[in-house]
Amino acid sequence: MKYAELKAIGLQHGFKRETLWQIDYLQLQAGECVHLRGENGSGKTTLLKVLAGLQRPSAGQVLINQQPVRLGDGRCCYLHQQPYMFDKTVRANLAQVLASRPGAKHEKCERVEQALHWSGLSHHASQAARTLSGGERQALAMARAWLCQPQFWLLDEPIASLDEKGVERCVQLVSQLRQSGAAILMTSHQQGALTALCDSQWQLHQGKLTTEGG
Repeated sequence: MKYAELKAIGLQHGFKRETLWQIDYLQLQAGECVHLRGENGSGKTTLLKVLAGLQRPSAGQVLINQQPVRLGDGRCCYLHQQPYMFDKTVRANLAQVLASRPGAKHEKCERVEQALHWSGLSHHASQAARTLSGGERQALAMARAWLCQPQFWLLDEPIASLDEKGVERCVQLVSQLRQSGAAILMTSHQQGALTALCDSQWQLHQGKLTTEGG
C-alpha cells in the first residue's frame, strides 16, 4: 500500500453554542494503529465521522495526502458497531459494493471471492446476511470495505457485544489490515487482544485530544 497520511487542522465541532471538542492538530499515518479512548459523550464517534467525511466540522479541515476529505471518500472508511446488512446473501452484499464500479464481470466476481476468503466467510456465501452472527456481520462489513481498498480504517467499537469467536475473527482481520500497511483508528471500551495491536493511544477528555505512545 502506498504511503498515506491523514491530517486534521484547526478542527472544532459542537452543537449550538456548546463546543464538543477542539483539536488543533492530529495526524494518522499509513501503518499506524491507534486506540481512541474517552468517556461516553466525549465525542469519539463524532470525531471518527468527521475524519471520514461523513459529518462536517464546525471549523477546520481534514486532509488525506494534502487533499480535502469528502463525503463518500473511498480513501477512508468508517465502520459502525452495528453495520447495516442488505436483505441479500453474503455474496450479494459484497457484489453490491462493486455493482457501480468499472471493471469486467469476471473480475468483479473474482474480487468478491477474494473478499469472502479474506474475511473467512466463504462457507457463508449463500446465507442471508441478516441471519449471520454478530461477529460474522462485522466480518462482512469489513469485507465490503476491503473491496474498496481504503487507506484509513475508522472502527467504532468493532467488538462491542461480540462473543469470543467474533472477537478473535475481528482481531485477525484488523491484524491483517495493519500488516498490509493500512492506518487504523479504533474506539473500544474493551481492553484486550484488539487494543494490544495498537501502537499508541489518543484520549478525548473535556474537549481536548492528547496523544501518547502504546
